[in-house]
Amino acid sequence: MITFSAISIVRSNIMRYFICLFIIIVAKSSFCNGHGRLIEPPSRASAWRYGFSTPPDYNDHELYCGGFTRQWKRNGGKCGECGDAWDMPEPRPHEHGGQWGQGVIVRRYSPGAEMTIRVELTASHMGYFEFRLCPEAKAKQDCLDQNVLTLKSGSPAQPAPGDLATRFYPRNGSRIYEMKAQLP
Repeated sequence: MITFSAISIVRSNIMRYFICLFIIIVAKSSFCNGHGRLIEPPSRASAWRYGFSTPPDYNDHELYCGGFTRQWKRNGGKCGECGDAWDMPEPRPHEHGGQWGQGVIVRRYSPGAEMTIRVELTASHMGYFEFRLCPEAKAKQDCLDQNVLTLKSGSPAQPAPGDLATRFYPRNGSRIYEMKAQLP
């Protein structure tokens, strides 16, 4: 039986840490460097565009692990948890404690809620979106891998057999894409 206290703790952790924006947009294709930004909820890099007192990141649409050559040739395919290049000193700029990882909470959600996610794709290079969260302020990949969000809907999307529950394949180039995801 779950008590009110346990629910409150879970809700508090989700609200506190989830909104620290450890939602990760993962473009797994090794052939693309996506250009886009998370606009709902606003990412750490983009929060300044929506009235939050955070430092501006004028390259908030370029969190692609340092680029193809840096990610795959220099870093063996590794990427920082928040989209920064893997070989940058920790905390990396978009991670907790980094230049943009200041712990600003931009949205609050309840456990089990359905949330709206919007991604503005500024240059489409194929690939897909996948969203992850972690209840830890200093999220690491193993924690994020345990918390991949299930997508309930989204359009326009290009179907891909077998992984539609967690991946969104944009099909109409540069534009704003909207999805609904289920929180744990």
